Order: sequence, then structure tokens, then C-alpha cells
Amino acid sequence: MNELNIYLEVAVHSAKEAGTFLLNQFGEEHIPTYKSKADVSLDVDKESENIIIRKIRKIFPSHNIYSEELGKINNQSSFTWYIDPLDGTNNYFAGIPYFGVSIALVENSEILLGVVYNPVTDQLFSALKGYGAFLNGEKIKTSNENKTSYSILSFIKGHAKVNSTSDIEAQKIEQILSSKFSRVLKMWAPSLDWCLLALEKINVLISYKSEFEDMLAGLLIAQEAGIIIYNFDGKPYQSGNNKIIAVHDNSADDFLQLLKSF
Repeated sequence: MNELNIYLEVAVHSAKEAGTFLLNQFGEEHIPTYKSKADVSLDVDKESENIIIRKIRKIFPSHNIYSEELGKINNQSSFTWYIDPLDGTNNYFAGIPYFGVSIALVENSEILLGVVYNPVTDQLFSALKGYGAFLNGEKIKTSNENKTSYSILSFIKGHAKVNSTSDIEAQKIEQILSSKFSRVLKMWAPSLDWCLLALEKINVLISYKSEFEDMLAGLLIAQEAGIIIYNFDGKPYQSGNNKIIAVHDNSADDFLQLLKSF
């Protein structure tokens, strides 16, 4: 636990420093670089990334790092940090205050910790594998009162190429979901959506080929809060699955029926 706490402390400090920087720059003019038609990069992405990576490499120089902007630093370590230095870049660029910083540490294929920081609301979500999930130091745990009627769903899609096979399949899934849920959210900041699920603000989350740096921290926070996660075959989530559905335990049977439609 002591070693895990050191990892967590570094992740928390890194996320908060990067998030504070992002908040201070929010609303300023930023020149975009388009990675694709649907994916933009900003100068603040890279600076936030630098803040986080400098802190991690100072204390854990032998660890691997995978970050959205930089790519992978492979030191042949069993530990890999997955970093999204600005989750919700499109929101940030558009002046929409729904963005955050996401950091996860994975040992081999096991997620050890996840930290998600929303600098707009000053909400710091964190989780250690097997030790629960927390919001600003207070433990969060899902209840058994979640209702399936009038359900709100978050649909997260990775950066599939337009008109690709994956994109067409995702469109079909969206059509099915829109007919079954009162509201389908596509909020452009996956890590924050996972935290909303952990807080029971939404009922179910479907992640379709989301990038791991966007997913892993929030996924662990949700799991540790009591969220149940399955792959599209209806089997319990395993590392590497990138088509998944996450639900509250008491409503799992209802939502698993959805998978038969995909």
C-alpha cells in the first residue's frame, strides 16, 4: 500500500498542476492543429503533457509512458503510465467548460490506479485497485437505488476514421441506443463521463473502441465505486477489451439485453 500511495501522490499532484494550468489558459485564443476531421490538438495539450511527464520521469525514470500527444516512451518496464493531458480538447477549444486531466498507472495488464481531475469544478477523482474510489478524499460508492426507466446513457467512441468499418458499426449502435434511452450523451471527455457514472449521475456508459489513455483511469474509478463492466459478448471486462458496457450492479441484467441488439 505504501508504494501505491507514492504512485497515487505523484499522479494527484501532476493532475492538479496540469489542470490548474489548463484552467488558467481556458478562454484564451489557441491555434489548433487538426489530427483528423474530428480531433484537434492545442498548444496547451502539449504543455499540460510536459508538466505531467516531467513529474513522473523525475521520480520514476524507468517507467514506460503512453501519452496522447507524445505517444509511447518504452523503457521495457512492467509499469506504464497512460496520460491524457487534456481530455476534452474539442470542448476546451470551443469554450465549453467540460474537460479534465486523466492519469492511470498499469502494471503489466492490471490497472493499479486512476486519477481524473476536473479543474473547472475542482473535483479530484481517484482510485487504487482494491481500495475504493474517492472524490476529493471522500469515498464514493454506488447504491442499489438506480432506476432503469428514463435512463441516461453516455456513448463514447474512439477516433475512428469517417466512413470506416468501425465508424459505420458505431453509427448503427448509436441508432439502437437513441431508440431505447431518454437521452444519449456524447460529451467529448470520456474520463469525466466515467466519473459521472461512478457518481450515479448517468445510468450506463458504452465505450466503443475508446483510446486507452482516455479510458483506463475513469474505468478503474467506476469499478472501485461499484460499477460492473462487461464486453460486448456479455462477459466480464478483461484488460484489452475496447467494446464495453458499464452499468450499476442492480440494473446489469436489463442493460445486458442491449448487447443482443449490437
